[in-house]
Amino acid sequence: MGLQVMERQKSKKNYHHGDLRSALLRSARALLEQQGISALGLRAITRHAGVSSAAAVPHFGNLAGLLSALATTGHEELAAALEPVLEIGAHAAGLVYVRFAIHNPGLFTLMFRSDVIDRGDRPLAAASARTSHMLTRLIGNMTDHQPQRTRSGIRAAHWGKVHGLAVLAIDGLLDPLLSSQGEDMSLEDLLDDALR
Repeated sequence: MGLQVMERQKSKKNYHHGDLRSALLRSARALLEQQGISALGLRAITRHAGVSSAAAVPHFGNLAGLLSALATTGHEELAAALEPVLEIGAHAAGLVYVRFAIHNPGLFTLMFRSDVIDRGDRPLAAASARTSHMLTRLIGNMTDHQPQRTRSGIRAAHWGKVHGLAVLAIDGLLDPLLSSQGEDMSLEDLLDDALR
């Protein structure tokens, strides 16, 4: 067998994936968590997956399509994490939300980056709406105790608090609070206290 034939066969093996769509999403997620959003170019993702840069086009159309699909996965995973604690209440759901961000910092950040994803993408909109509806369900009982406030206002305040803590945690900005007050708290203790 000639050298050129062996090279072509080897090349074909590199391009074969049973599920190219999933392989591209795994590669994008790995790059995202290792190097951040700025590393997410279509060429970098396809190179990481071991395929040509054109291979992603039939599955996602363009980079925004691929990143929107990855953000959809993030919303689905967040919803799956929140579902078991919804009946426990807002405090438990808030802790799960922040923990999700801490364990998936790149994915969490991508989920809310309108400059790189397509909010009009139907699967993304549906997955995002599911997590939003979960928050609305949590707020439902709170309005009974606060008749002077609107559901939207309560929802915005609680989401802002939880999302803000998540962003501060993944950026390491809560770390100075853990030692500066002489209270010797863990991050988990601080989050538990802040979300009460």
